[in-house]
Amino acid sequence: MEKINEIIKQIQAKDITDVVIAILIILVFFIISSWLPKIIMRMFKIKEKNKKKLKENDMYKGLKWIFLCVGFYLASLVLNLPENVFSICVKIIRVVVILSIAKILIGMISPESRLMKKVQENDKFQENKSALKVGYKILKVIIYVIAGFLIIADFGYDLNGIITGLGLGSVVIGLAAQELVSNLLSGVAISSEKPFKIGDWVTIGTVSGTVVDIKFRSIKVKTADNTTVTILNTKVLNESIINYATIDSRRFEVILRLPLNTSSYQIEDLMNSLKNFLHSIKEADQDTIQVFIDGIQTDAIVVKTIVYVNIDATYFLDFKTETNLSIMKVLESKGIKLANPSTDVHLCQ
Repeated sequence: MEKINEIIKQIQAKDITDVVIAILIILVFFIISSWLPKIIMRMFKIKEKNKKKLKENDMYKGLKWIFLCVGFYLASLVLNLPENVFSICVKIIRVVVILSIAKILIGMISPESRLMKKVQENDKFQENKSALKVGYKILKVIIYVIAGFLIIADFGYDLNGIITGLGLGSVVIGLAAQELVSNLLSGVAISSEKPFKIGDWVTIGTVSGTVVDIKFRSIKVKTADNTTVTILNTKVLNESIINYATIDSRRFEVILRLPLNTSSYQIEDLMNSLKNFLHSIKEADQDTIQVFIDGIQTDAIVVKTIVYVNIDATYFLDFKTETNLSIMKVLESKGIKLANPSTDVHLCQ
């Protein structure tokens, strides 16, 4: 507290003109920092009409802070601060500048940047958008790590000593980060192999649903009951994956168990009606329609219905419901009920 009071007294002791000039310099650069970054971004053909999105842009933020740092640096020169105070101010400004440059670099390689949009337009990268996102996140971490090392070096710390020290702690850090790295590498593998994409209906192990998000650490699947399940990428690669979106046609099968007292005429009439109904389904592959007696058992006559339909996995459940209801209506119109399962009764003496 005494040091702060000392600094304030030293500043107050300066010529009032110097203080006013310093404040004016800061105000000028504060104003400049709002519109000059926009001009620079336009020079790089980066245009953003939405003001809110512009302020959130990493490149804009970095440029703005650099101009503010220049203003504070010039103001500190005008105030002619004591050497120890000036040295602290310069170090703080350097830290901010390093972080601002890191922000600018991140903004230049972000998926929304003009450079990356051009890369994404390339035919070679059209199918690897998720891989580009993972690559962006990795580069973002690397840029911040390098910025961190530069800041540490600027404060006079020996990086060799820090790196040597990290050698001892790397085992602990490595064990702690093993799962994260494993999921990261698995995310890269998923992005390159592309076993599924967002919107595909998949089964991963025991989980079935629509893929709603693919990240470098995990994926999210929305199941039929509208529950979102997060699966780690390492588990995804260790489980069997069924992607129903890659299947051209889907098998629809119904097994009807009819009572033994159903006449052959009724069964034949029912089978013809079922065939006609299946042929009326526009999504049905007409050559795959099969309606046949699969067997005569002790408690029922088994009629099997099979058809392959060209329909998206998302709507397949609705299709099954509607088709099953239609088959039930055909049975009702024929006055045929399904057989009850037989029960064996054992009498004990």
